Amino acid sequence: MIVKKPLASAPMRLQKMLLKLQWYNLKVCYRRGKDMTVADALSREYLPEADPEMETLENVNMFNMLDVTPDRYLDIAHRTRLELSDLCSMIVNGWPDIKSETPLCVREYWNSRDLLSVTDGIVFKGMRIVIPPSLRSHMLKLIHESHLGIVKCKQRAREVLYWPAMNAAIEEEVRNCPKCAMYQNKQSREPLVPTITPEIPYGEVGCDLFEFEQKKYLMIVDYHSRYFDAIELKSTTTSAVVSAMKATFSCHGIPMKLRSDNGPPFNSQEFHLFCDQYGIQHTTSSPHFQSSNGEAERAIQTVKKLWRKSDDKYLSLLNYRTTPLESVNLSPAQLLMGRRPRNNLPTRTELLKSRNTRQNLNQQMKDIKEKQKLYYDRRHVKELPRLDIGDPVRVAPPENSNTKEWKPATVVEQHKQPRSYVVEFNNNQRLRRNRKHLRGANANANRVPELEEEPDIASDSEIMHDPPIMLQTTITADKPVVTSSGRVVRKPERLDL
Repeated sequence: MIVKKPLASAPMRLQKMLLKLQWYNLKVCYRRGKDMTVADALSREYLPEADPEMETLENVNMFNMLDVTPDRYLDIAHRTRLELSDLCSMIVNGWPDIKSETPLCVREYWNSRDLLSVTDGIVFKGMRIVIPPSLRSHMLKLIHESHLGIVKCKQRAREVLYWPAMNAAIEEEVRNCPKCAMYQNKQSREPLVPTITPEIPYGEVGCDLFEFEQKKYLMIVDYHSRYFDAIELKSTTTSAVVSAMKATFSCHGIPMKLRSDNGPPFNSQEFHLFCDQYGIQHTTSSPHFQSSNGEAERAIQTVKKLWRKSDDKYLSLLNYRTTPLESVNLSPAQLLMGRRPRNNLPTRTELLKSRNTRQNLNQQMKDIKEKQKLYYDRRHVKELPRLDIGDPVRVAPPENSNTKEWKPATVVEQHKQPRSYVVEFNNNQRLRRNRKHLRGANANANRVPELEEEPDIASDSEIMHDPPIMLQTTITADKPVVTSSGRVVRKPERLDL
């Protein structure tokens, strides 16, 4: 009810009535029309004239109740007179009974007509100033000058300002802000996409490099049995990694699919040639998205925990390989080899014989994957919308980077791997990123000043080379020198003395 509103927020045409009623302690109750009794004749009789209880009324200037500078107040009044003259006339002379009879220029104010009033040449909606069209862009900049979010900007503006579709204008202003697009929070988790368990042992393996006690190791893990090998390397060159893989594959067989990240040496031409010769389909994960190669990452974590607490590294690996997995009650060695390797626990010879363990195994593993997905998806996950070629985006900074800026880019290709895209930056550099690291933007928010140089945010291993070849840089007198990462080399400026 209007009597329960603060005096300052009530329409100005009703404030005089509310001022008179402040002398009384009223209790206003709602009653339906059919319950209202007909007034008698005496209740309509005028009371005799009496002297007013208040001899003089104080004139209140509306300007004294506003926190506006005189120059700004006069500017708003001048622009209102030029741009909202039809609205002022409609408020003073009265509104039509039907919306269709209202002039088009003021029809957007129809729903607020009961709250509009004109004071000192300025239109008010309650105590909120109605901003003329020519001042709205400037007011939007003032509203968003501290780069608050959409909700905070709306709350800030609703207290003092009004114009039709103001909320939509504020939302558009915040979305088009380059600085707000540059500094954003991380994307929320997406629903889990489980890797399909291979039907045969060593049909699909994952690999990764890791370091333990200042020594380099190669991790190879089977996606079917969770059986892993940790091979010590003398170096991390492609030749050393390929030799270690050949030795491992000679024991377990050649896998059909190999998963790895995009780092060296897995992105080299020699490694691609090795995969082609052995008939291996090489699949890489999105840069900075370790979950895509989760089996290898988890195996590395397990090995490091075992080795930190064990005096015999190889015995700890054997004990892990011969320990049954909780999900299928079979050890990784049984799933891979079909037998229990002997360890240091006393065991009957009957248990060490080969047995058929394939009955309903694939269905059990599939049920385990579905159960893991069910529990993971309960943790506030959200499916991110699909990106199309040409969409402007902002790319998240790497986790190991010192900067927190989301860089502007454009989607140029959808990678064959799920939730993976190739984006191009303003310096024509192309990188592959997971959907988690891409946030949708618009062209206005992605605009970059001409004098601003786009910084390099990727290593050479992340740059898209198709096919992977060794880049050569030729130094010429008239062409600038460009490095393999796309950065232009500029010669130092020295004084010519």
